[in-house]
Amino acid sequence: MSPSSVEHLLCHQARLLARRDAPIIDQELEQQRQAALEIFFQWQDGVAKFQDLLPVVAVLEKKVNLNRALLKWEQEHLD
Repeated sequence: MSPSSVEHLLCHQARLLARRDAPIIDQELEQQRQAALEIFFQWQDGVAKFQDLLPVVAVLEKKVNLNRALLKWEQEHLD
């Protein structure tokens, strides 16, 4: 997984999935996303290794993949 695909997953797909029922946010998913973002930012700052991010991202990616149809519908109707 490349840094740009991780960033897209964290900043777009997982964010949309966590906030799909706005104003109610999926707190568990949002907490995982925030934790992954923190590691991602640490990696950008040179403090963490990219490999530290991969286990967290793998869980988020699985959730996004399981909800791909919902995400597609949300993106089409929100844009």
